[in-house]
Amino acid sequence: MKDTTAAIMAKYLEQENVKYLFGVPGAHVLPLYDAIYRTTSIKPILTKHEAGGAFMAYGYAAVTRNLGVCCGTVGPGATNLVSGVTAAYMDSIPLLVITGQVGTKAFGRSAHQEATGHGRTIDQCALFKNITKMSVMITDKSSMSRTLRSAIRAALTGRPGPVHIAFPSNIQLEEISEEIMLPENYRPVKGANALSMDQIKIIGDLVYNAENPAMLIGYGASRCADDGIIIELAERLQIPVATSGKAKGVFPEDHPLSLGCLSIRGSKAANTYLRSNIDVLLVVGTDFSEMTSHGWDPKLQPLKALIQIDIDPNEIGKNYSVKVGLVADANDALHSLNSYLLSLPPKPERDLIPFKESMQYYNEHESYSDKLPLKPQRLMKELRNSLPRDTLIFGDMGNTYSWILRYFQSYPEGMNFLPSGMACMGSSVAACIGGKLGKPGSPVVCICGDGDFLMTGMEVLTAVDYKIPVIWVILKNNRLGAIHDVQELSYQGRISASMFTDIDFVSIARSFGAQGFRIEKPEDIASTVKNALEINGPVILEVIIDPDEKFPLTRRAIALKDSLGLPKVMKSISIESISALLKMFKNKEV
Repeated sequence: MKDTTAAIMAKYLEQENVKYLFGVPGAHVLPLYDAIYRTTSIKPILTKHEAGGAFMAYGYAAVTRNLGVCCGTVGPGATNLVSGVTAAYMDSIPLLVITGQVGTKAFGRSAHQEATGHGRTIDQCALFKNITKMSVMITDKSSMSRTLRSAIRAALTGRPGPVHIAFPSNIQLEEISEEIMLPENYRPVKGANALSMDQIKIIGDLVYNAENPAMLIGYGASRCADDGIIIELAERLQIPVATSGKAKGVFPEDHPLSLGCLSIRGSKAANTYLRSNIDVLLVVGTDFSEMTSHGWDPKLQPLKALIQIDIDPNEIGKNYSVKVGLVADANDALHSLNSYLLSLPPKPERDLIPFKESMQYYNEHESYSDKLPLKPQRLMKELRNSLPRDTLIFGDMGNTYSWILRYFQSYPEGMNFLPSGMACMGSSVAACIGGKLGKPGSPVVCICGDGDFLMTGMEVLTAVDYKIPVIWVILKNNRLGAIHDVQELSYQGRISASMFTDIDFVSIARSFGAQGFRIEKPEDIASTVKNALEINGPVILEVIIDPDEKFPLTRRAIALKDSLGLPKVMKSISIESISALLKMFKNKEV
C-alpha cells in the first residue's frame, strides 16, 4: 500500500476493528481525519469537548473490551484529554490517544500551539507519560508503523491501559509504501496461557478444604462474566462471592451465593461477611483500594490463607500478606482452577439466605419509602424493576455512586460501568455515549447527579447529532450532594460552594433536541422509564430527590477522616453528625 503515513495509520486502526474516532479536530490533525474519511469505514464522532471524547472512548473500550481511540489537536486539545485518559489509566481501559503536533521544521520556534517542550511550550509526551503505558512522538515517516504497532501492543496486552502518540502534521502528509501487518504478526493473540498446575493445585486444595471461604472479584476479572466461569466455580465450591465496586455486576447479584459489593458504601452483607473470620479468601483482579478494603481494614486478612490472582505482579501482596500469589490472566486462571476441581466431589450446598435476610440484602426499608421528595433508595429499586436485565448502567460519581453500589442490583448481562479510579465527576455522562456505540443492541442508561451532569452535559448534543439513544437519569437536589453532606456532618453545617441554582433539565433536554421528562413521585418512575425506552433517541429524566437523605454511615468511614482531610470528631459535633452516628449504629455494620 502506498499512501500518506496518516492513511497507513488509519488502515491499521480499521484492521484492529476500531469503529469510531472520538474527539475534536484541529488544523494539526486534519490530515488524519481526511485519511480516515477517504480510506476507511471508521466514523469520526465530533464531541463538544476533548474531555468528552476521552470519556466516550473509555466507555466504548469498557463495553467492547477493544481499543478505544480519541483524538485532539496539539496543545489545548491534548491538555483537555488528560482527565479522561487518566481515568482509563487508573481503571485499566485500553485507549489509543492521538494528538497533533506542529510540523518538525517549526520545533522550538514558538509555532502556533507548539507543544514540544521547547522554551515555554508544554511537552505533550511528558504530559501523558505518567498517565499512559507509553507516550511517544513519531519523529519521521519511516518510524510511524513501528511506533503504532508498539503502542497497540502495549495498550492491549498484559494489564490493559491507554497509550499516547503525538503525530506532527507534516509527517502525517508524507507518503510511504508498505504492507499492513496483520495483528497476529505484531501482538499476542488472546489465548490460554500456560499455568503452573502445581500452583493451581495448591489454590484448589486451599479453597476446597476451607470451612468458611469467600471470593472477591475485581474488575480485572470482568471478562470472566462472558462465559459464566465465575458462576460455575462458585457453585462448584459453594463459596460466597463479593465484588469490588468497579466490578459490580460481574457476578449476578441475585445469585444465592452473591454478597454484593465490598466497599465502604457497598452491600451490608459483603461488608459484614468478608470481615467476619473468613479462613480462606480468593481474590481475583482487584487492588484492594482504600474504598474496597474499608481503609485497608485488618479484618479482611483471612485467618488461614489469602490467595491473590492478578495479571499485574505489582498488585500481589501490595496491601495484604498473601499465602499464594499467582500472576496470571484471570480468565485463564479460573478456568484452570475449575478444571482441577472437576475431579473432586461437589461441596454441600451453602444456605446464605438467613444471613442475607438479616442484612436486608437489596431489601432495606428505605427502598420502599413513599415519602416525598423521592428517596434515592426507592429510585434505585424502581429503576431496577423497570429496566431490562441487559441494560448497561453508567454510574457517575459522588452520592450517586453510593446509591448505585448499595441499592441497584446488577447482573453480567448488563454490567455497571463506574469510572471510580480517578472518580471524575461527569465522566459517565459522556462515557455512556461511547458505551451505546459499543453495544447498540442493549439499552444504555447513565445515572448521575445534577452536579455530574453540569460538568459534561453538553455531550447530550453529541448523542442528538448522531441519533444515539441513551437515557440520562439525573438525581436533582441542586447541590454537590457528597460535599454538602460532609460539610453538614464534619464542618458543623458550614456550607460553602456546594449549592447551585435550580435548573430545569427538562427544558435543557428539549432545547438540545432531546426528549425530557420530570419525575417527582415513586409511582411515576416505571411508566416514565418505559416511555423513555420506547423513544429511539436521547432522553433526559430529571428526578427530584430528597436533598437531605444521607447514605448510611459506617464505622470504617470515620476511620478515613485522616485520608479525606476531615477535622477531628470533637470539632465536628453538630445535630446532623449526631443523627448520622445514631443511624450508623442502627445499621450495625462491623
